[in-house]
Amino acid sequence: MNETPQKDPLSRLIQEDQFIGWTYHVDYEKALVFTNDAWKTRAKGVPHNCFLLATSLDPKKQADAGEMAREIVLLRVTGAVALPLDGNLLQTKIENLKERKAASAGGRLDSFAKDELQYGGLQCRILGTFYMQYGQLRLGSDIETFRCAAELEVYRPTGLALETVVNYISPERAAAAGEEARRLGLSGGLPCFSIGTVRYTSTDRIHRGDVSEQATFNLNAIDFLSRRTGVFGMTRTGKSNTIKQLVSVVMRTGLECGLKIGQIIYDLNGEYANANLQDKGSIAEVYPQDTVRYRMIRTAGFLPILNNFYTQIPEGHATLRGLIELNRVPRSADLDAFLTIDFQEPRKEEFDNENAYLQQMSRYQRKVAAYHAVLARAGFEPPKGFKIAFEASASVRNKVNPTIDPMNGLTVSQAYEWFSLARQIQDELVTPSGASWVEPDTNALMNLLLQKNDQGAYIAGYRLLQPFKDYHAPDRNTDVCDEIYQHLVGGKIVILDLSVGDPSQRDRLGKRIARHIFQSSMAAFNSGTQPPNTVIYVEEAHNIIGRNEALTEIWPCIAKEGAKARIATVYATQEVSSIHPNILSNTENILVSHLNNQNEISELAKYYDFRDFAVSIIRSQDVGFVRVKTLSNPFVIPVQINKFDPDKEKIHAAKARPG
Repeated sequence: MNETPQKDPLSRLIQEDQFIGWTYHVDYEKALVFTNDAWKTRAKGVPHNCFLLATSLDPKKQADAGEMAREIVLLRVTGAVALPLDGNLLQTKIENLKERKAASAGGRLDSFAKDELQYGGLQCRILGTFYMQYGQLRLGSDIETFRCAAELEVYRPTGLALETVVNYISPERAAAAGEEARRLGLSGGLPCFSIGTVRYTSTDRIHRGDVSEQATFNLNAIDFLSRRTGVFGMTRTGKSNTIKQLVSVVMRTGLECGLKIGQIIYDLNGEYANANLQDKGSIAEVYPQDTVRYRMIRTAGFLPILNNFYTQIPEGHATLRGLIELNRVPRSADLDAFLTIDFQEPRKEEFDNENAYLQQMSRYQRKVAAYHAVLARAGFEPPKGFKIAFEASASVRNKVNPTIDPMNGLTVSQAYEWFSLARQIQDELVTPSGASWVEPDTNALMNLLLQKNDQGAYIAGYRLLQPFKDYHAPDRNTDVCDEIYQHLVGGKIVILDLSVGDPSQRDRLGKRIARHIFQSSMAAFNSGTQPPNTVIYVEEAHNIIGRNEALTEIWPCIAKEGAKARIATVYATQEVSSIHPNILSNTENILVSHLNNQNEISELAKYYDFRDFAVSIIRSQDVGFVRVKTLSNPFVIPVQINKFDPDKEKIHAAKARPG
């Protein structure tokens, strides 16, 4: 039995006062619409790229409708098309203009000509078919059949009808969202949030003039969890505002659902960590108790993104190596030897017997001790109460200083004295096996420490490291990568302010943090436990996720496999073509504002139905005018993204926060 017109969602799509014409040609891909200036005026215009609904269904007589009439075809206007008689009508118009007298140059067409010439044609792409099945509104992504003789009435939906079109979610997708919510331990489905309203053209005086008829576009939180999202557009066209909206949607989702969703922002320009005059607010200001900010340079309100060189030994050494190479520090044999030292701690499983492992560990301890002494001599502040400890046999201790056992721990000054004395009798120091107690790596470090090479000549030594003291975080007692990951597990927003500091270190640290997040979440997945929900935002993505990145690099790996580890990636850039093609091919959500050249438009046109918007994207430079394709939406939707309002977001957060 058919539902009553009042309750039937299919019938509610038809707004009789929005009638704009009939179809006069339909095939599987397109429809041609016969329209009239008067009808278009009554419907407040037919903008380029607007949605239309074509049907033979009469909402008042649905019970009497045939089976093939119980559907509505969704169209998008892609251009104008000439009517079969347009040539004759154009001739009539020209003749009428010729007959005007010079004195009445401002006159108008006579009533007959005006009546004949106000008809025109619209070319439309078929986006799908709305129909009812098992009491639910369905949308197929094509048409099942068409009748050549049928003349479908065509309407331009507005208000609630348009909202139904742009916010449609298939029952299957809704069920998947419900299943995902249950898997996350939520009693209800994941929520939707309004992020903007439908907008067709840059000139929006008429079709958006009546605020009451504007259609709200909702973002489904489920679309962005464990998914990839690309945000494209020129500078100052709304990319950052869009990302702030996404961050707030995810944050509100977590607060309303009691779900911990960690978010980390690679902020290359500092606009998320700090308020500026253009954006009127920052994420950190809106969510102060939920945001942790990091910087490469020590700044009030920020945690250092750097590690403690004394405790994170391989990482600290790698940082020094990069800084020395970048700053073109004068090289010497001893400095080159320092740069090539391997500070990875020996692993017991790599040795055939216990004795071999212990011997290697003893060498490693001496090397680390000498390195710590070099750092201290260069002015790298050691942790409070820090002692340098290493093993030395009784014979070695008796020759260097019989009153001190280094295994009990030396102060930095005592360590300097020990290695100074050891250097004077270096040839006499041997291990029980007869090998030199001072291996090549330790020797190179002692040379830097004492500022003398093997021949006893003066070298700059440890002083070459002094300019880089600010890259050391003496108060940190854990790896910064693990610290950041724990914040994400706790549902915090982590902002990496990468607008200051050395670019090469920024890139290296950025990749290291991303790799740690990926590996930690994958380890949880592989162990059978549920990884934390994480969203990674990358601004100026072409600087971090390059097109020429190898597939084995961390960013392509995250794009390919991050979903199973519950990692979502949102990347923003001015250039579609700059992003790795593997990442683009795996991107479910794409949001595009203004692009300024045909090459980028051609690249974008390879995906979904963005080709329909090629002219609009390159022509319209309006801030926040974005074309949106999400996982839930089967077609691209033109949207004016709401301006990020810090005050409103604070209110939303306060209401959503428990207690």
